[in-house]
Amino acid sequence: MDENLIKELIEFGLGEYEAKVYLILTLKGPLTASEIAKLAKIPYSKVYEIVEKLKLKTIIESSSESGQRKFKALDTMHVMKRVIERKEDDIKRMKYKANEILKEIEKQNVPCESKEGIWISEGKREFLEKTSFMMKKASSYAYGITKEFSRISDLDIEIVDAVKRGVKVKILGIGKFNKLNSERAKWYRSRKVKIRTVDVGAQPRICLIDGKEVCLRIDNSNNSEFIWSNNQALLNFTKSYFDSLWKNARSLN
Repeated sequence: MDENLIKELIEFGLGEYEAKVYLILTLKGPLTASEIAKLAKIPYSKVYEIVEKLKLKTIIESSSESGQRKFKALDTMHVMKRVIERKEDDIKRMKYKANEILKEIEKQNVPCESKEGIWISEGKREFLEKTSFMMKKASSYAYGITKEFSRISDLDIEIVDAVKRGVKVKILGIGKFNKLNSERAKWYRSRKVKIRTVDVGAQPRICLIDGKEVCLRIDNSNNSEFIWSNNQALLNFTKSYFDSLWKNARSLN
């Protein structure tokens, strides 16, 4: 049985046994419970429980022929469509609940004085998500240092909105570029982001907003730690550091 297909089906919301049963019915069905257990390599005692779950999800059906109960999978395209529809409904419900929770928190939230600090988090994507959130609040300038010009949809949206608000967005690319990085950089430039490049050694990835907050990541691995801070000394240092690199960088061709 194709383990990659099993993993893909699990990502679509099926349990491991459910994925195995659905796949074997798609490839070999219609099948009896004992045939399912043998071909899918799952305990016979679990088969009826699993097929009932799949029937509730309306992705398989059953019939009795000569007193023998058999099961078969529905059309794969139909199944994928139903799964996606359920996921979309779940997302709509989650968005509604999230809005309700945010409204309730805002009602109860008591503003407090912001204290300087340094906070640590982890993950490359989490770093990009944090910079997206920072970009949403930018009012004067937003500076970034990058090597790969990595993009996620939230960051794309916030950068475009920031430029429309009149925020000066500058991104400094470090090191030598490959074709993919160059194409990403051109996307930013086409959105009126100022781009320069400088061929220097290893540098931290930085997002600096309005001289009020900075996000900094040194290691480029997917699980690397990064820091966020509103410490004024660190903000001043980062701003001077960026300005120095920017001054000696060249515009992207």
